[in-house]
Amino acid sequence: MVGGAVACGVSGMAPLQVRAAPSVAICYRWLAIDAEQRRLQLEWGTLEGWLMTKRNWYKLTPEQRAEIPEGARLGEIDARLDVLEVEGHALLKAMRPKPARSFEAVIANLSVAARLIFVEDHPEAHGLITRAARDLAALSGGK
Repeated sequence: MVGGAVACGVSGMAPLQVRAAPSVAICYRWLAIDAEQRRLQLEWGTLEGWLMTKRNWYKLTPEQRAEIPEGARLGEIDARLDVLEVEGHALLKAMRPKPARSFEAVIANLSVAARLIFVEDHPEAHGLITRAARDLAALSGGK
């Protein structure tokens, strides 16, 4: 999967440099997918807003939409999000509930958990998880 150094961290944390074990690499790949999904969702929302205000997007027929070049980007984003969703679900299934063998593995798992729990829905739980990951990183010497 990913050999060598992998960089990642919970938002607000300094990136961690680790020689990734397969379980850690799976977590970091999932985090990269999550970040790309969030970026694409923001881009999609911005583009959709522009199309709605500047081109009356939802009042157009499919044929009229096809004539607007910016509309094609929505389709590209949707297709990429579909691919990322499938890969992300597969990676979550691959994350087995086995005991962690390193600080890096615990931090990686907590980092995934922090992304799965929305801060808006569960601010206390999210804060505890991100703090635990940050504390473990500090206690482990930032490995």
